[in-house]
Parts: sequence; C-alpha cells; structure tokens
Amino acid sequence: MPNPFAQKLKALREDKHIGVRELGRMCECTGMHISNMEKGKAMPSGEMLKKLAAALKADIDELSALADQIDPEVSQLIKDKHTAIPSFLRSAKDLTPEQWALLKTQVEEMTRGDD
Repeated sequence: MPNPFAQKLKALREDKHIGVRELGRMCECTGMHISNMEKGKAMPSGEMLKKLAAALKADIDELSALADQIDPEVSQLIKDKHTAIPSFLRSAKDLTPEQWALLKTQVEEMTRGDD
C-alpha cells in the first residue's frame, strides 16, 4: 500500500491533469522518478519537494510532513531557537485547530514589517 506522501502526490498530479512525464519535466527529473515516488518506491529530496510543491501549487509544509522530512529552513530555526521553540510547542500542544489558525495569523501580523 502506498505511503501517504505517494498517495498525495498522485492525487495532486491527477487533480491538475498532469501526466507523470510532464510533471517530471516540470521538476527536472524523469517520469519514472515521479512514478516511483507515487508508488512509494522512492522518496523525494528536500529540493525535489520544493519543485513538486511549486509545480503542483501545493503546500510545501504538508508535502514535507507526508514525506517525513523537515524543511531545512525550519530545521535551522529549531537549531537557532533551541530552547524557545520546544518550550513554545509544549505550551501550545493542546490548542484547537482554530486556535492554531488564530495564532498563525497573529504571528504573521507581528512579523509583517520584518521583511
């Protein structure tokens, strides 16, 4: 049985009516590699995840989670904030999905001027 990443990749591709060879061209790989990922025989690299997300207009964080990978940017943030992030996550572990969405919006508003 294919893994969750494989199932999601195939569903995203089919929803967009893109063939495996076409997606391969879009991601600079072979159609066979796309097919192998969809069958759970291969897992994507971090760079391939970014290409797949861009080509399929998909959420990179969702694809990364399904592929059991952590985006290198997120990994670096965890290293840089090695005491704050675990403490924050422990404090927030019981938030509802609605509270997480509100928290995300609040953080985005707080950091909007930091670009």
